[in-house]
Amino acid sequence: MSVQIVRFSTGTEQVPEVEEAIRKLFAAVEEAAPTGIDYTAVRVGDGAGDETGEGAEFLLALRLADPDANPLLGIREALDFRTAIAAWAGTPVAPRPATVLGRYSR
Repeated sequence: MSVQIVRFSTGTEQVPEVEEAIRKLFAAVEEAAPTGIDYTAVRVGDGAGDETGEGAEFLLALRLADPDANPLLGIREALDFRTAIAAWAGTPVAPRPATVLGRYSR
């Protein structure tokens, strides 16, 4: 099993665009119906920014049953989303490996 995390921040004005892109991304993933993955996207906070004028933080977590096979690489919307992250974040954001320390699923 492999877990990868992508974490980035955007300005408040970009939140609706990012959220719409996430909806399209997950619709494409649902349509492709890849197996062996668990994929989650979250927005941290309410997306309205804070007192410093900062925008929202987004986190995407991808768990792959086979670390050598990432089916998202074959989904056009996933590749487009990955490219768009750099524009939203103002810099390229590479996926980072993560270690699961605890998990409960029922």
